[in-house]
Amino acid sequence: MKKLYLLPLLAILLLPFVLPSAVADAAESTVRTLTVQGESEFYITPDKASVEIGITTTGNTAQQAGDDNAAVMQKIQNALVAMGLQKDDIKTSSYNFYPTYDKDNNQLITGYRAENNIIVTTHDINQIGNIIDTAVKNGATNVDSVNFAVNDIKKYKETALKAAVRDAKNKSKAIAGELGKSVVNVVSVTEGNVYIENYQPSNIDMKMLSSRMTAATPIQARDLKVSARINVTFEIN
Repeated sequence: MKKLYLLPLLAILLLPFVLPSAVADAAESTVRTLTVQGESEFYITPDKASVEIGITTTGNTAQQAGDDNAAVMQKIQNALVAMGLQKDDIKTSSYNFYPTYDKDNNQLITGYRAENNIIVTTHDINQIGNIIDTAVKNGATNVDSVNFAVNDIKKYKETALKAAVRDAKNKSKAIAGELGKSVVNVVSVTEGNVYIENYQPSNIDMKMLSSRMTAATPIQARDLKVSARINVTFEIN
């Protein structure tokens, strides 16, 4: 029984020798880190463009407004296909149909209004001006937006991320080297923003567009910015 009482006493006596060793081991195992932000930015040429084209028709009856709208839309689509576009390049974006009311009596229906918008996409960005002109000459009443973009978004995002990683590695080596340290490992990586710009020229004024236009509508594309940011924590020694 006496031996059992001696065990706790022995543990207490050995404690001062064990603790300093454990603290030293913990200090030696502490990982020294350096966190940097990697960035990349470059420009690419757009390889596709889209334009939203609208048609508004009115009529004394619902059928007249709807039929007139359908006829104009069919005429526009036929003209766009005739210039080389595919039917899949022309998609409906919205369709609205509603009655119009007397301005002095909001209970009195004076007619009907139909609004039909389509988005036309082309992979020949130099064709976008001709698409607008063709649509307007065949009855389009408004051009809401023109948008320039790229097809292979994934490829450019991956390129931007890889460039951001290289930037982070270069920054970490420069900082660690100046501190007399060296980078030995990666502790963590956090992906930040990866951005590919979509360029939209200023809205086209429909007052300047008419079926009597003789000159092509000038629509100029520009290069699109691609950028990425990541945060990387490195282990240094």
